[in-house]
Amino acid sequence: MTEVKAPRRRTNTRARLLAAAVDVFVERGARRVTVDDLVSAAGYTRGAFYSNFNTVDEVLLEAFKEESERLIEAVRTAVGEHTDAESSGSLIGAAFDAIRPMQDRWFVLQSEVVLQSLRDPDARDISSATFTALSEQLVEVVALALDRLDRTSTMPTDLLAQTLMGVFLHSVTMRTIRHDDPRADRLLDDALPQIIDGLSIPRPSA
Repeated sequence: MTEVKAPRRRTNTRARLLAAAVDVFVERGARRVTVDDLVSAAGYTRGAFYSNFNTVDEVLLEAFKEESERLIEAVRTAVGEHTDAESSGSLIGAAFDAIRPMQDRWFVLQSEVVLQSLRDPDARDISSATFTALSEQLVEVVALALDRLDRTSTMPTDLLAQTLMGVFLHSVTMRTIRHDDPRADRLLDDALPQIIDGLSIPRPSA
């Protein structure tokens, strides 16, 4: 019985540490976060931390990975369940409505991971693998969106996915710097649908 419960208890501890870490990283910035900050926020001891992680940087990357997967899954679900799949604007609107509650937190973590990679070549190698895996998931979501719209991309789907992500990141950056900047919403509401429609064609009828 103990052998069954121990791994589960460790998994729960790890999950609580990661959940608490997101708030700490967002509030303090990764460079200022210590192990004591993380365990204090999660209600654990340093021993619990080191039985799950080796460094604060490792926690940052893992937290970013989990938040990214949560964000992508929210988009996937919104796209898959949206009823008005004939309009790219409507589909994109549904997707961004789904991620709006989490996008600011995710953006902070993403920015911290990028900064970490710029400062530390070793961290860059590790984060590169994470970004690659997340990019592959994003390509799957874009392919699903095109399928729902009954359209085919005129360029490699991975390039289209990167283009859409670039516009999204710029929009969030603009909104972060200036909350009332109308151009941020225009990028999502006007530019993204036009990009999808301009870089794809209706799928031929069977």
